[in-house]
Formats: sequence, structure tokens, C-alpha cells
Amino acid sequence: MMREFDDNIPSRAFDNFQFVNFTEIMSRNIPASRKETEFALAALMEIPSQYKATMDLQLLGRRRGLPERVCLPPPSRNRYSRSSSFEQGPGITRSAQSVSYESSIEEKLTCPICLWKSKDLAFGCGHQTCYECGKELQRCPICQANISTRIRLY
Repeated sequence: MMREFDDNIPSRAFDNFQFVNFTEIMSRNIPASRKETEFALAALMEIPSQYKATMDLQLLGRRRGLPERVCLPPPSRNRYSRSSSFEQGPGITRSAQSVSYESSIEEKLTCPICLWKSKDLAFGCGHQTCYECGKELQRCPICQANISTRIRLY
């Protein structure tokens, strides 16, 4: 009945439903492992007809739905959120790629708590902060692990 219902839905030329009569297979007087095998085989037998339908409808290789996601650049920073040592003199131009690369390097080296100082303290879990922010912490601000080891980085 479900197979007939599915085959007669007018608004869809193709779907990926596989209808297998579970009740019929499981009510047979055969071992459970054989029932599972027959159920899997019945489901797999639907694949050739689905493949033929995708070929007939030319659905393979065609993109549908939402376009590919494009990542936005990181938010721009104001002059107070950045050390002056990263500034360049007048007349020097930088490509968007180098700016992006430099800001990602800066983010990796900057303390995730104050967002100002360099990371110079590592915890046992592997995460890092600056010494001033991390010296009194009981738990890692990133993964919430108890801090038992602190290592100064120079």
C-alpha cells in the first residue's frame, strides 16, 4: 500500500524512499539472522530502480538547494583592540590575503581572555592564556578542565 501511495504522488518526479514490507519478512518462521538478511536484501533491491530513475531524470551531478556557503571575514578591529607594533607606515599597501593571514596569526598568539597580551602561560590541557589572566584560574576558560599544571612560555 505504501509503495502504491509513494508511486502516485504527483508533485514529485523522484524521491529516495525505499518501502520494504517489514511485517511480512519478520512474521516468517525463519531464524532472526535470516530475517535481518532478507530485510537488508529487500532494501538493497530498491537501489537499481532508484539509480535508473536518477539517470532517466538526469538528477546526477545537478546541484539543488542552497548555494555553497561563503565564509565572511573576521570583524574589523578598532584602534584600541590592537597593538601599535602591528601597524605599518604610510604608503605600504597590503593585500586582503596578507591582512587575513596576519590577523589569524595574531588571534592565535593573543590571550583569549583579555584579547590584548600575548599567550605566555600553558595549562595541562594544552590551552594557553597570558600569565596575568591565567595565574589565578582554577579551571581552563576554554575547556573547563581543572588546572593542575601551569607552564610559563618564553
